[in-house]
Amino acid sequence: MKILFIIGALISGLSSQDMGYKMYKNGDIDSALDYYKQLVDMDDKNLSNEELLYNIGTIYAQIDSTNKANAIFETVYQDSSGYTSELSYNYGNTLYRSQKLEESLKAFRETLLKDPEDLDARKNYEFVKNEIEKNKSMQKEKDKSKESDEEKNEEDKDKDKEKEKEKDKKDDSQNDKSNNEEDNNDSENNDNGPTDNQNSKSPDQQNEQNRDVQSKQSAENILNAIKENEKVNKKRKQTNYSNESGKDW
Repeated sequence: MKILFIIGALISGLSSQDMGYKMYKNGDIDSALDYYKQLVDMDDKNLSNEELLYNIGTIYAQIDSTNKANAIFETVYQDSSGYTSELSYNYGNTLYRSQKLEESLKAFRETLLKDPEDLDARKNYEFVKNEIEKNKSMQKEKDKSKESDEEKNEEDKDKDKEKEKEKDKKDDSQNDKSNNEEDNNDSENNDNGPTDNQNSKSPDQQNEQNRDVQSKQSAENILNAIKENEKVNKKRKQTNYSNESGKDW
């Protein structure tokens, strides 16, 4: 980061060197800041207020107080129409640290407009420009991936809906089949007449029925035998009578 410190006679006349710069180089940051702030408050026409603020902003930037540095540089930008290329350069750096890439690129562009030969500003300009393009490309990929995920989610939802419909159809079909089977069973029960309890007989009842059948069959057999015996006896009688009354011709 470029540092522009004031070199010239101060209002005190005690030194021809910038006391704030000496304090900064010796590591006495707070004293250097207080020194430049006092000079700003004095509002001496012999000193450039822009350069004083620039030095304050630069010190803040060096100690990573980026927000304070940005505020100082922004004030100089608004109050001065002839700011230096060093100011816009350092402002571009602090804006980049704050990830304000578009504004940082603009600051480096203004640096190059004031000093086209500033190679550091040109390098930073190209670097920030590439960062912006890279971020845009990454954002497009994210958007594309997000759209793809959303489409996939929609497809999954549609598939789930289709599965639910198929499941409902299957359940309805099973319910209809079950209802038909119940109806058929009811119809068969109605057509078969009495229930099993009405048709069934106890073992004693079945044995009694068998004995009745056998008794009837024995009676019929005996009756048939008597009739057959009577026929035989009758035939024998006829034969004997014929032999007794017949004559020998």
